[in-house]
Amino acid sequence: MIRKAAAFAMAGCLTAGLAGCSGGSQSGSGAVADQSQAAGETGNTAEKTKITFWAPFSGGDGDVMTAMVDEFNEQSADIEVEFMIFKGEEYYTKLLAAMTSDSAPTVAVNHITRVKEYVTDDLLEPLDELAEAQQVDWTDFTQKLQVASMVDGVHYCMPIDTHLLLMHYNVDEFKNMGLLADDSTVVVPKGEEAFFEFFENVKAQLDGGKMAISGTSANGLPMYLWSTLLAQYGGSICDETGKTATLNTEENKRALSTMMRMVDTGIWPKNQKNGGELFTGRIAAATINGDWAIPTFSGTEGLNFVSMPFPQIGEKEGVYADSHTLVIPKSDSVTDKERESAMIFMKWITDHTAKWASVGHIPSRQTVIDSEEFKSLPYIPQYAKAAQNASFFPQVCGVAGMTEVVQRELTSMVAGEQDVETTAANMQEQFQKILDSYN
Repeated sequence: MIRKAAAFAMAGCLTAGLAGCSGGSQSGSGAVADQSQAAGETGNTAEKTKITFWAPFSGGDGDVMTAMVDEFNEQSADIEVEFMIFKGEEYYTKLLAAMTSDSAPTVAVNHITRVKEYVTDDLLEPLDELAEAQQVDWTDFTQKLQVASMVDGVHYCMPIDTHLLLMHYNVDEFKNMGLLADDSTVVVPKGEEAFFEFFENVKAQLDGGKMAISGTSANGLPMYLWSTLLAQYGGSICDETGKTATLNTEENKRALSTMMRMVDTGIWPKNQKNGGELFTGRIAAATINGDWAIPTFSGTEGLNFVSMPFPQIGEKEGVYADSHTLVIPKSDSVTDKERESAMIFMKWITDHTAKWASVGHIPSRQTVIDSEEFKSLPYIPQYAKAAQNASFFPQVCGVAGMTEVVQRELTSMVAGEQDVETTAANMQEQFQKILDSYN
């Protein structure tokens, strides 16, 4: 446990790399200081069951979740939720410390890619019995989330969204180039050669000083792009047993080579400090960024843009994705009534994720996706179907360490400091060491 606590502390700043929370988006929305946001003071709370809820949300998504907690507290006659937000870069360090000292919140946000490790350390409550008592319909969650949310056939988390990588386009630029469809969308032809031909055309038509595609050259963005391409070329980070890394492979080398071709051709120029700012500043015609960047883009005066699923470059449909989920940390001090109340609150949140979708994320439940409330939202219904192609990191331990490896190796490769072969070999060796340390 001490070894794993140290690993979580080391990887605390990588929260956004795994997740794409507001505090870590390419465009940046600014982290918030720790703040207790006790929501709702209506009615007589003396007899209410009080539970606590922790999350790493900041900026717009923090405001939306706060409003949702307020609404729940106003509607609930017997449960009161105290909501606390932490900075994204320190959230998992604080959460793990609280879990291992029996001072954890009743409910916490946990990214789906981290659930396996918490379960392995016996830090999470299984949810199936609690969910059954509240008539939770797991089959209503999207198919990808149904699979990804279970560890050894047991639910330990309740997803509230899928967030994924997208391509965002400046509508005015693409209209001027004659590349805008009648419905004001941009459709990139499928296939590797078609992709490069399309964006070579874009680059050729742009005025001097502008670029075809922006995307931050370090940290999370290269990892999101690599993960997307790896899935599209049919690769994976490890075999089905979760014990053997599979990165010194043709599929991975193709993904890495495509990234470098984008750099070498100048379609995605290297040394970009902030790809989102290049897009909002009208320097880039398109940008690679997650759905979490949409609030920033939509809040930029005069920016006319459309957000679309990331183009299919490889033979398969696939895109980097993660999910914010709700978990109940194990605690000897939590009562059965509090656990029951936690499940009631969690179910309510998933029932109302059309509100949560306003920050750009895709709701976790199909009935919400099919609702008129969700369909009436701007931007999001355009790319919602891409969640069907979500590619999550597999449920293995050590994902935080793997994220650090990927970000370091890809940053070096994109900067021209090492070639594809070296990058693939380094990733294979270091991923295998991480898997061996847990197996």
